[in-house]
Amino acid sequence: MGEGGMERYRVLMFCAAGMSSSLLATKTMEAAKDTGVELQMTLLSAAEANIYNFEENPVDLVLIAPQVRFKKRSITKACAPYGIPVEDIDTVTFGMVDGKKLFEQIARVVRR
Repeated sequence: MGEGGMERYRVLMFCAAGMSSSLLATKTMEAAKDTGVELQMTLLSAAEANIYNFEENPVDLVLIAPQVRFKKRSITKACAPYGIPVEDIDTVTFGMVDGKKLFEQIARVVRR
């Protein structure tokens, strides 16, 4: 739980570190706030996937941007010991910078 008893989700997004990713993250955090959820999103480049410490910095979900899907297998393997789900971001959701749709995906996975 976050401050004030709000639900709090921690999400990691691996991307090509472009501007569209940060805009999508901002819109997704706004959509979360509208539903009373505190969403903490961390953006990392695909290269950082090899050095991220999931044990010391656990998250509720890892998202993979369309441009870095080739890293999904290694990221999934790194997350497996900690039971962290790994999901692809839909290409249309990413391209349309649809924060509401991405938050719906996040909530669906995290609330399982």
